[in-house]
Amino acid sequence: MDQNVKNIDLRLDNVAVLTTGTAAEFVNGILDFLLYQRSQIPFVYKMYKHCIDKWEDEEDTNQQESFANYQVNQQRTKARATRQSISDMREIIRQAFKSAKVKSLRFIFGSNTFLPTEVYTLHIPHAAVTRDHYHENHALSEDSIRQALLRLLTCEELYTIFSTQLNATNVFLELELLTANEPGLHTSLVPKAVASHLPRSCKNVHLHLLHASDNTPAEVRCCQELAIYRDLGLMQLDSSDEDGSKQLECVETIEESCGWWQSDVIVRGFKAPPNQKTCDLWSS
Repeated sequence: MDQNVKNIDLRLDNVAVLTTGTAAEFVNGILDFLLYQRSQIPFVYKMYKHCIDKWEDEEDTNQQESFANYQVNQQRTKARATRQSISDMREIIRQAFKSAKVKSLRFIFGSNTFLPTEVYTLHIPHAAVTRDHYHENHALSEDSIRQALLRLLTCEELYTIFSTQLNATNVFLELELLTANEPGLHTSLVPKAVASHLPRSCKNVHLHLLHASDNTPAEVRCCQELAIYRDLGLMQLDSSDEDGSKQLECVETIEESCGWWQSDVIVRGFKAPPNQKTCDLWSS
């Protein structure tokens, strides 16, 4: 077995119902975690976004014309582009979970997808993800996401990667989808015949998301009971054998149409040059 392959289990504790929105939220949390730990951005994403948003409130007319200010503005333009691409990739992940069953995702780090240095594959328990519940009623708290991500910091497999000197590079996204039709974001996703081949030198990390609940999603009817007051037509408490066979047939169709897709959004890491004064760049 390739020594560069690492398998890490990541349990979703205290999650009674795993909705599509909850799964997307957790995956985006892992993306934010990797971007910061991999030195793609200088701060955690929330702080990085906050600092850039503050620049929008500045008055350009108050800035003096100088070469130093020109350099600062050039770096801020690059930082804004990185922030926007991260936001776009996060939205693609949200829409992918809404429009299709996501089986796995791959965050590919490297100058291109042919010679990546690291790949982080997230395996989603897609059979446990339900569309019969509202994300708003089962949203993950920031503490729950933070506790799960803290476990990654204590993983020896990841520590050996993050403790080395890492340079900002490009991040690509590939998704393995189970769907009978093209995903809703077909303009942002390009079909691939197979997943990108990884060279032997590439660090290959597999994160297995594990979810276990005492009750199956069908047994938890909280959202259905709320919906009855808004639309009785949403209630589907009884299913005949014929309906069950149709659902089974539909699942089989979805399984047969499993395929890989690549996002056209590329996150280009941002790192200020060594000669750039940090206070000039980030202060508003």
